[in-house]
Amino acid sequence: MDTLEINSMYVTRGDGKGEVNIAWDSLDDADKYIIEYSISSARKEWVLADITNESSYTLRGLKLRRTYIFRVAAVNSANKGPWCAPVKKKVG
Repeated sequence: MDTLEINSMYVTRGDGKGEVNIAWDSLDDADKYIIEYSISSARKEWVLADITNESSYTLRGLKLRRTYIFRVAAVNSANKGPWCAPVKKKVG
């Protein structure tokens, strides 16, 4: 099994308008995590949200009543792990 594989990610509504909280498995072998999102449509264009060393992140500035898809990948000095299963969430 890939030591940089994130098996679960959760996306919940943030405290403010246009915010979501993203949390995922914390991996011992990971130095950083890459967070991306895409607007839910037939043509997926992934946007880099941020790179963090935490296993959770609050993404702000999203459009209300729009559905987004989120994904995370773990990274260390040797390589980048696979993207986790994407999670779809409508921003309230």
